[in-house]
Amino acid sequence: MSVSAVAHAPVVLIATDVFGHTAAVDGLVRQLAQPALIVSPFDDSSRHFVSEQEAYQAFLAEGGIARFADKLAAAQLAHTASLRYAIGFSAGASALWVNSEHSMMSGLRQMVLFYGSRIREYRQLQPLCPVRLIFAEQEAAFAPAELVQDLQKRGHQAELLKGSKHGFMNVYSRGSCVKSQTRFGDELYHMMQDAGIADAA
Repeated sequence: MSVSAVAHAPVVLIATDVFGHTAAVDGLVRQLAQPALIVSPFDDSSRHFVSEQEAYQAFLAEGGIARFADKLAAAQLAHTASLRYAIGFSAGASALWVNSEHSMMSGLRQMVLFYGSRIREYRQLQPLCPVRLIFAEQEAAFAPAELVQDLQKRGHQAELLKGSKHGFMNVYSRGSCVKSQTRFGDELYHMMQDAGIADAA
């Protein structure tokens, strides 16, 4: 399991997509300005892929969502005392959602999950922490609008980002969108800053 080393107790857990631990993920961590624990599906943190398809096939060879969920659970359990946020992208979002009923989740203030397409197979889960679910409007394998409506009916904070494609938060994805990356990077930063202010009050 590729897990980044952190100098201080991590406040935020970042579950990567199938591209793993990239320079773009490091850039997000710098933007968030919080000690972060980055968890990739791959044991080799230096792996690079030329396409999403290549990355996805490598992800499946590593054991897919189930194994990634197990890796995330192990990493999170090791840092339960300090972790307050979790952010997941694509496969990482789906894997975090799979773990969302685990008791360790109850210590999180917020989990933000971007385009976790496999969430559609586990929509009955009831997370033990607040979760914001953000889906791309365009997906090849399913109808995101239907899933968002169903999740909303189940009481979840789910939303559809108009005009977006899967991977909009990843500069290496065909669906990359700089405007969305800027918007949500800012929102995530302020979410953590606002919580810090509230704690100090």
